[in-house]
Amino acid sequence: MSKIARAAAHQNLSASTRHVGRTALLVFMAVILAVGSGAATAYVDLQGNIAQTNVDDLLGTDRPSAATTNPDDPNAGQALSILVLGSDVRSGSSDIDGSGASGDVTGMRADTTMLFHISADRSRVDVVSIPRDTLVDIPSCTVWNNDDGTDSSESAAQTSAMFNSAFATGGAGGQVASAAACAMKTVEQLTGIRLDGYIVVDFNAFTEIVNALGGIPMYFDEDLTDTYAGLDVSAGCRLLDGDQALALARARKQIGDGSDISRIGRQQELVTAMLKEVLNLNLFTDLPSLYTVLDAATQSISTSKGLGDITTLAGLASSLRNINLDSVHFITMPWAYAGNRVSVAADADILWNAIANDHVITATTDDYGNVSIVDQTLADEAAAASPSTSSAATDSATTTPSATATSDTATSPASSEATTTAPVCTKENAN
Repeated sequence: MSKIARAAAHQNLSASTRHVGRTALLVFMAVILAVGSGAATAYVDLQGNIAQTNVDDLLGTDRPSAATTNPDDPNAGQALSILVLGSDVRSGSSDIDGSGASGDVTGMRADTTMLFHISADRSRVDVVSIPRDTLVDIPSCTVWNNDDGTDSSESAAQTSAMFNSAFATGGAGGQVASAAACAMKTVEQLTGIRLDGYIVVDFNAFTEIVNALGGIPMYFDEDLTDTYAGLDVSAGCRLLDGDQALALARARKQIGDGSDISRIGRQQELVTAMLKEVLNLNLFTDLPSLYTVLDAATQSISTSKGLGDITTLAGLASSLRNINLDSVHFITMPWAYAGNRVSVAADADILWNAIANDHVITATTDDYGNVSIVDQTLADEAAAASPSTSSAATDSATTTPSATATSDTATSPASSEATTTAPVCTKENAN
């Protein structure tokens, strides 16, 4: 199948243009980077911004065991696996286009889901995207109909259901906590990985964080217009505000081949540009900017109990002070077409087992979007034990010499040329 044919086929997987893409990662990274400063105690008033809910009872006791740590370094800490969900619920400030008020868009959806794994030694962050149209089994979930769960019901278990319907199932009563808990139960059943919590980010969080950063500079080699997403950006080096950045993240139908493949590439470039701005602002010394970013980020996220504590985030940020963009690796869960949906490919088991054991991962993506996974830790151990018999596997596993996982932009034909030829674009030369 050609790249164009593959993109056209993928286009049929989703009719929605209403998801934020991988931008939920930025919000989480902005928070943990910012609160690591010693000035975090001055911002305890921000704690009240974060909506936290204890979902232990919703998750039950039939769960995977906790991730293992490095037995040779007991002081390395604990590995963390966090589910980050980008919600396109249309209510309040997140009803960006009035479709919620009009009744055109109802219920809760999380079209963007990422398993965010932080290694025990804090040397790397692996971010695994789970395609929204993946066919999975969804367990029975407790659905809250009010804030404290005193009014609740049980959903029926589902087989071969779209993955993103787990969030919708748990959120049928309008409660984010039970929506996220149902997504967590589904991911734990799918992967065998015990999750340490969740973060839900909505449209408003995305636009506010971009504006708090003072906009995001990006270069475009052609005009981009998508009336469905409200995008209208001229070619050149442009400084995107929150609304423009959100429109870029959502745009699909009228740009390029109209596929989700090309949109994923644009979203990846956008997130990379946003993360660069977070790091370039030097928030640890610029206290006014620190407060602005924190205020914007914390007002529009929901988390599981404990994960949203400022002190917890500050400790996590402190342990991640040496992390840079080269240490953050994006991986798309290995998948295969299943009609107009996708199924979980065989290599996904290698990925889940590696994460559960906190192993280094190598991921490569071919021209057709097929993802291959190697448990690099096991491959290295095999090579050390028997170099003559494992050299071929080692050579295959090290096709990405500078990172343990390739960026998802490698799967996007529309973005590959732009990422290699675009001129440097900064806030200083953007307009």
